[in-house]
Amino acid sequence: MPKVSICIPTYNNVESLQRCIESILVQTFEDYEIIITDDSNNSDIAEYVNKIESKKIFYYKNKTQLGSPENWNEGIRKSTTDIIKILHHDDWFTNENSLDVFVKLLQDNPKSSLAFVASKNFDVNNNKVINYNKPSVSSINHLEKNPMDLLKGNFIGAPSATIFRKKENLLFDKETIWFVDIDFYVQILLINNKLAYSDSDAVTIGISNTQITKEVENDKKIIVFEYFYLLHKWGIHKLKTTTFENSSYDLIKRFKLRSKKNIRNLGYIDSLPKDIDSLFFKYRTEILKQYLIQKLRIPFRIGKKLFNVH
Repeated sequence: MPKVSICIPTYNNVESLQRCIESILVQTFEDYEIIITDDSNNSDIAEYVNKIESKKIFYYKNKTQLGSPENWNEGIRKSTTDIIKILHHDDWFTNENSLDVFVKLLQDNPKSSLAFVASKNFDVNNNKVINYNKPSVSSINHLEKNPMDLLKGNFIGAPSATIFRKKENLLFDKETIWFVDIDFYVQILLINNKLAYSDSDAVTIGISNTQITKEVENDKKIIVFEYFYLLHKWGIHKLKTTTFENSSYDLIKRFKLRSKKNIRNLGYIDSLPKDIDSLFFKYRTEILKQYLIQKLRIPFRIGKKLFNVH
């Protein structure tokens, strides 16, 4: 049995998959299997894989399209090892020793179930580096104590930047798309908060306009639904004086949510934090303030505070 399973969920993009596979086949660490789960609506991926001469590759064409993230989960289900390395087809190993860096992270940190590296975000359309994802030691230490704070900003990065130990029933939540990786990391860290990290430039995240994240990054229905879905899933029943107060208010402002009804209209049916009305009131007050200043051009009072226009 190999040491690690490299799981590659694919969909239609042969060119990206070829770059991904080529980055794997040159790795100095060779004790791996490659699990390709194909969600494509054509046979292009299958035809490409059949031309590769490697006994390490195991290809599976989904009988019906699973979508994201179920196609990711299918790779995990098909894997035969205890260590999973997700590598999306539009991402690739940066160096020949990248896989060795990932595997050693778990080998050198036997108490950790999740490890990640500094990832490089690369604009494939314009062929240039966008930025590097390199969190501080203090940020990592804070996350180990407060895993759910990852919802305020995912500095771990995309699944391709991680490696983790396979556990029974540990899968990506199929109810999520935008926050899917965050929830997955939180699942692991709530059970085992020992997080291993290397600042090695070991993986490159390909950024393009064809990615699902680009399609949903401004989708009000998906983002609002998933945000409150996760709060409910994680048992967050109160926002005031918690680390979720500011992020919840920012979400309310971003998508102009004035009441619970606005959230219900997006299809969310589960319970909401019991004190969320106070944030709606704060937002409506801010709207009123701006209206009176910009439109009426008069001083006004809300409560004991007087606002003057200069």
